[in-house]
Amino acid sequence: MDFQGNNQESVLGMAQGSARSGAQVVTKAIAVCDTVFDDCDERPVDSDFVLPDYCPDIAAMLKCTLEPVIQNKQLSGDRVSADGVAFLRVLYLDEERKCVRSCEFNKPFTSTFILKSSVENPCISLTAKTDYVNCRATSPRSLDVHGAFSVRLQVTAEGGSEVVTAVRGEGLYTRTRPVSYTVPVAFSEKQFTVSEVLELGQGMPEAEMLVRCEAVPVLEDCKLMTNKAIVKGELRLKNLYISNPETGASQVARHEIPFSQIVDVDGLNDEWICDVELETLMSDVHISVNQTGESRLLSVNVKLCARIQCYRTGTSEVVTDAYSIRCPLHMDARPLQAEHLLDITRSTCVVKQTLDLPPDGVSEVVDLWCEAAAVAERCENGKAVVDGRLLIAMLARDSSGIIAYYERTGDFSLEFDEHCDRMPTRLTVIGADANMMGANQMEIKVELAVSRRCMMSESCQAVCSLEEDENGAFPTTDAALKIYYARGGESLWEIAKSCHTSMESVMEENGLTADVLKDDTMLLVPLC
Repeated sequence: MDFQGNNQESVLGMAQGSARSGAQVVTKAIAVCDTVFDDCDERPVDSDFVLPDYCPDIAAMLKCTLEPVIQNKQLSGDRVSADGVAFLRVLYLDEERKCVRSCEFNKPFTSTFILKSSVENPCISLTAKTDYVNCRATSPRSLDVHGAFSVRLQVTAEGGSEVVTAVRGEGLYTRTRPVSYTVPVAFSEKQFTVSEVLELGQGMPEAEMLVRCEAVPVLEDCKLMTNKAIVKGELRLKNLYISNPETGASQVARHEIPFSQIVDVDGLNDEWICDVELETLMSDVHISVNQTGESRLLSVNVKLCARIQCYRTGTSEVVTDAYSIRCPLHMDARPLQAEHLLDITRSTCVVKQTLDLPPDGVSEVVDLWCEAAAVAERCENGKAVVDGRLLIAMLARDSSGIIAYYERTGDFSLEFDEHCDRMPTRLTVIGADANMMGANQMEIKVELAVSRRCMMSESCQAVCSLEEDENGAFPTTDAALKIYYARGGESLWEIAKSCHTSMESVMEENGLTADVLKDDTMLLVPLC
């Protein structure tokens, strides 16, 4: 499917059907990806929260996080709405200051955007990110939260630029070049729930309470079929739980749950390139008892969303210059910019960081988690480098048994063998572990899922319209040849154009095979 579904070339008579010329101009809309809307809705979070009755009092705050999640979106005419929930999660120490407790609050939100005009077959990207959050305990049971998050809407659609792809007629010569382009053609998403009852590992103590849960979906394969895609993956679960509230003893339970889903995508075929993104929308994990009455089961219900963005690539010949040997041409040329998606590649990488520990020492790492973001990408000499930044978060117990929260940042670089100009990259942390290196240092190993879109850019001067000026016809001559003294570096195309003849006849007459002359030379130019 080409621009606006039109795969046919338009053949126009010169000067829109002028009877004075038998020449025909062939035009085509070269498809490009246009960003038709890009804006943010900034939403404050200024609220007071009271701990539920089942939560013990707060002795000391450890960490507060704010995570906005878009759960539904709707397009109606020129209006786009996003419904979601902002999850506020609090980690704190109870009165004994030895046990980590947690509490979660939900704040629903709706963001509405008005498009400037209706868009045909839009591709909608809605994302939400935290801007900042501050939280303090105003009493043992009350929290004062100030923060903000942003909901961003980006709408892209297939646009086009009308260019000349061929000129047909006597005495007309054109110079062309192929231009490859990629445009978004379809978008689909499916929400589904992964439910399972899991057992704690053999030898692990019973679970008294959950403190922190991670549910990360990992894409393993996407098989494309006619009008549908089969998405296969694995849900990686990590749950920190307390086994003894009096001592604060804790355990980390890890599980993997495979999943497979069929996502309908209208028009999908094996020539399209598809980008698949998995997101956790909601995670509900709670402790259950087994048949013997022991708290050794985890009941898991995780709501996921699979999003598939499809792209189509095409190639078209574009006229970059033209001339007539009979009369002048009036041409309109303008820059044409096109991007070609070569491939979407996925891989896993391990990033290592060495951290200096606090002066008071760390006797135990209770839990560790990370966030990763791509800061910059650069491509040169067949290599693509992604510069990223890690946010490393850790709950650790000191030598006196008191738990504290520590946070560090670390920079890293990833290098790939990619021949491209641009490589937008998406990073997802799918695992993190820590190893003590003596009393004062720790090594962090972070496993990343890396999704890369390898892009090539093309630009040229494209002829958008042309017309013969038959009133200014070139004078005729009886001479068969013209002597032309050429300089090294001159183009035979430009020489033939200035002499109103064909470049092929000049090359044949002088036994040349290259368009650009290497040395100064005398040419015999046949005159048509």
